[in-house]
Amino acid sequence: MQGITMWSRRAMAGMLLALALSGWADEPTYPVAFRIALDAPAEVVYLAGSFNQWQPRMTPMTPDADRRVWTLTLNLPAGAHQYKFVVNGTDWRTDPTAPAIDDGNGNLNSVVWVEPDGYNRPARLGDGQITRSALRHEPSDLRDRNPIGGQLYLRLRTRKDDVAQATLVYRQDGRTRRLAMTPFVSDALYTYFRAQLPEADMEYWFELRDGRTRLRLPAGNATYRHRRGENRFEVPDWVQDAVFYQIVPDRFYNADPTNDPDPSQPIDFTGRIEGDGFYGGDLQGILKQLDYLRTLGVDALYLTPVFASVTHHNYDTDDYERVDPELGADEDLRQLAQTLHQHNMRLILDGVFNHVGVYFFAFQDLLRHQEQSPFRDWFVVERFPVAVEWNPTYWAWWNIPYMPKLNHANPVVRRYLLSVVARWTRELRLDGWRLDVPNEVPNVFWREFRPVVRRANPDAVIIGEIWDDAGLWLQGDMFDSVMNYVWRGAVLGFVAHRSLTPSQFDQRMAQLQVMYPRQSLYAMYNMLSSHDTPRFRRECGGDLNRVRLGLLLQFTAIGAPAIYYGDEIGMDGGGTPDNRRPMRFERTPDEQALFEYTRALIALRKGSVALRRGEWTTVLVDDARGLYGFVRHTQDDAALVLVNTSDQPQRATVPAWNGIPQWAHAISTHTPTQTTYTAVQGRITVDLPPLSGTVLVPSSKSPIGGKTQ
Repeated sequence: MQGITMWSRRAMAGMLLALALSGWADEPTYPVAFRIALDAPAEVVYLAGSFNQWQPRMTPMTPDADRRVWTLTLNLPAGAHQYKFVVNGTDWRTDPTAPAIDDGNGNLNSVVWVEPDGYNRPARLGDGQITRSALRHEPSDLRDRNPIGGQLYLRLRTRKDDVAQATLVYRQDGRTRRLAMTPFVSDALYTYFRAQLPEADMEYWFELRDGRTRLRLPAGNATYRHRRGENRFEVPDWVQDAVFYQIVPDRFYNADPTNDPDPSQPIDFTGRIEGDGFYGGDLQGILKQLDYLRTLGVDALYLTPVFASVTHHNYDTDDYERVDPELGADEDLRQLAQTLHQHNMRLILDGVFNHVGVYFFAFQDLLRHQEQSPFRDWFVVERFPVAVEWNPTYWAWWNIPYMPKLNHANPVVRRYLLSVVARWTRELRLDGWRLDVPNEVPNVFWREFRPVVRRANPDAVIIGEIWDDAGLWLQGDMFDSVMNYVWRGAVLGFVAHRSLTPSQFDQRMAQLQVMYPRQSLYAMYNMLSSHDTPRFRRECGGDLNRVRLGLLLQFTAIGAPAIYYGDEIGMDGGGTPDNRRPMRFERTPDEQALFEYTRALIALRKGSVALRRGEWTTVLVDDARGLYGFVRHTQDDAALVLVNTSDQPQRATVPAWNGIPQWAHAISTHTPTQTTYTAVQGRITVDLPPLSGTVLVPSSKSPIGGKTQ
């Protein structure tokens, strides 16, 4: 049959790029020229970045006659875009002519800012000029129009320092009302205004004022409309209350030495050895250590891949339909899921649906039968013959030949993968999937994936591995949540690397609150470490004071805290594979103290509605003294968090939230000298040692929202 392998490379790349850029269909785009000059001729150069989901072979560049200078012009929407050049398929390079930024993991990416029309003039409040091209309210975007819990949240974007006042005007039941909007947060380009009101059927528009200029959006007599039942996005309610715990099964606990692989033997037909080694951990080992996990207080386990593979990490799946024999049997996975559910705990599996391993049945058939294989269209083959070798003739994840990339443009491939997803979700009553490199898979697959999961278990969560702004995937048709690397990057800068001031950290936190729909924001997977990053202790230079401070921020943040196995005792480790050292269950005194501290943070969060579901209000930002404070609050609960990031003791004074006069110490990174605090003239004063943090809660006698706690 005619298949995708008959297409030209550029035709295939063009189709996938169109799929990748489909999320910008309603946004204006602007031409951006990319150029790289090489010291030596190259066979091929690609452009990879946040605009094409970092696909290394999706966007080819055009060479000059000497193949030294390569160019490409792309149409991109306004905003910041990260990118790199991929030379000869494997050599990833930054752009020497562009600024570079840290991706939150210690790596550098080039960045280009695309500015809308009208940005050739400076913005000034009160000058009577409003940049129309920067105005944005897209009713189909949940970040702009989001009904949740009987409330309707509306957001309007303007150019930064460009609009003095924004007003929401809405018509409901024949009456017209006006509501002043709040300028909630600003980034380098934009200011975001928001309004909250009871959900109802209505027509609405915005009125903007700057100086003597008045502007209506939409223009003329047009209006936006909202009807009850529109823009619904349901995220499983349990996620915002969860405490996740990530386990790499091979590295956790070895309960069955009989299934351990021989590390001296080749792992596949190429003769390669597993350079990272095997440690023998298995599913029975997780069951055997369940009491440890329950004592810690976690209640949702996320396991890195458990399906058949030749490596310790299992991210190169050879068989989606059986558990890796080196981790156990299918029955062990069923027993683990059943036991967790008996203890009101949950199980999330890692779904690797972008690429497979070299023993995957379809790839094995391709190797044997080449052009005649009925599975040739399951992959993207640029030329034959196909062999497992470096710089392969087929698309592979990051061009690693042992991880051939699946062709999701083939509906047969998608149907096969979805059948696997449905089976395991249904059989295990699985509580969710964490999705590996989902930005490298066309979104059409994820839009098919979500209803399959929901039919099998309506309460299963879908968490994507997205390293930057994930708003495109959090619109109610793909994911519920993502691994919150944006939040992690901010905490690294603020606490671990100490490169962010309190005001810069506060802006990062505010930006997160407008980056995602509220449902997703409260379900974010907030981790300090993962199997892809250096350990948080390593990021902190081994300083346990900074480790404790990072944990305090993790368990008081909006979103669900997620512990990477061993972080609760301060395990050390650099980049991969050093970050996957085997778990230790015999602890030093320092490790035991950190374990008890983490356990106390978990207990505090579980006992506080404010920390799990409350709003966030900043109450203290002092760059000169390194002080930062915020309150998490609901109508009936509150928690005050104060942080000192300086090397000196500091005295923090903040308004007593909601007029509450009496506060009690809940937890600190240090041994507190005071356990109760009384407001004086409406203010609370707390002494903080260097590099420390504390959490206060209303004392039992303090009324909150008219009630006594």
